[in-house]
Amino acid sequence: MLRLRHATTAQDEASERVSSEFVKGSSPDGLASGKEIDDFVKDSREMRRGYHKRAIFGERWAKGDVGWRDD
Repeated sequence: MLRLRHATTAQDEASERVSSEFVKGSSPDGLASGKEIDDFVKDSREMRRGYHKRAIFGERWAKGDVGWRDD
């Protein structure tokens, strides 16, 4: 459970870092091109999806709703 919490926190921090870097902008005029925006949205959604999956799994685990199947 501890590893899951650490991974969830790391994922959240990484996605926030990517968002902050995008907001700061890499071009001198501060405007992003269409491709840069598309790439950011794609990367950001993937990172946040991973974070939310881990967060939901952690909540379920804490409630005791996660069990191992013996298939």
